Amino acid sequence: MPVNLEIKVPVKNLKKLINVVEQEGGEKIYSSKQVDVYYKLDNGRLKVRNSSGEKSIIFYKRIEDGSERWSDFEVIKVDNPEDWINFFDKFLERLVVVDKHRTLYHLHNTRIHFDKVKGLGNFVELETKVVKGKQKARKEFQQILELLKINSEEQILNSYSDLILKKGKS
Repeated sequence: MPVNLEIKVPVKNLKKLINVVEQEGGEKIYSSKQVDVYYKLDNGRLKVRNSSGEKSIIFYKRIEDGSERWSDFEVIKVDNPEDWINFFDKFLERLVVVDKHRTLYHLHNTRIHFDKVKGLGNFVELETKVVKGKQKARKEFQQILELLKINSEEQILNSYSDLILKKGKS
């Protein structure tokens, strides 16, 4: 499975951060609405993503409580996510639906997500892919944190699905 180093932080001004990434040569990949349907699993997370930019089934495992967030993941591109949602609904418990607008940039080996999440607010997520070892990934990750002036102490260790579930219980 591929491995990422990740962080998610709440932000006020997405546009300002997008400008910084563009000035550094970041490549805009897409900007689109995404709807992720999450399912309950005993081990890991499973979601079906439906958007104009990406239609896929995503499975991942990660440690949510460390100072660094490493994740193992698998992504399968699909043509019709609604068929998969109907299929999984038959035998898995649906946990939550996350509705967001995502703008994705690539900068080196890092995917930078600028997200407006319905009911939660604005966030930036970094996912640095391990290509030539964890040390090089960690170095690139730190450089992009510094570039965007992101304080890693403000990171949110929960997924959007967990945040929405917690908000619904309060």
